[in-house]
Amino acid sequence: MLIRKWKKKAIEFSCIEQIEAELLRQVPACCDPDEGSKAEARIFPSPTNTSDPDLLRDWDEYVRPELRHLFRSAKETVEEDIGSLKMKVGHLGRFLVPLEHGEPWLSALNQARLILAAKFEFSEAELSALDLPKTFSQRELVLHQINFYAAIQERIIEILNTGEDNKPSGESA
Repeated sequence: MLIRKWKKKAIEFSCIEQIEAELLRQVPACCDPDEGSKAEARIFPSPTNTSDPDLLRDWDEYVRPELRHLFRSAKETVEEDIGSLKMKVGHLGRFLVPLEHGEPWLSALNQARLILAAKFEFSEAELSALDLPKTFSQRELVLHQINFYAAIQERIIEILNTGEDNKPSGESA
């Protein structure tokens, strides 16, 4: 898959393989933590280790709802953008993401990565390891998915920060 800036107004995802399209389509679903789960605690951490009831109440009343709104909005933006990805058997896919959707994409990809990492209980060491897995369990495949999303985030950040125009990445995302 190639990810590059397109005509100074969009991020182009092109040369998308079927497996990559499937992983992209999973981003919005991965953004939904189960209520009361470790994933939800990871996405909405307590603001402090204190048990100050006023601070915790304010956090739950004012901050958490705004975070939920921002996360939901990012998820919906990605879902809408991915809706334009049409794949045909034997062909590579392509779709465009408006540049102003770059930040929501970064947010949704980050949510997906955090939730998957919490759900499958990955340690920091596992997440940063460069070793190839010896097995291909569901857990190992999820680790590849997390790394795939991280590579996409890295490329989007590069595009948004450098102002690069029409220069394809030499690497797959």
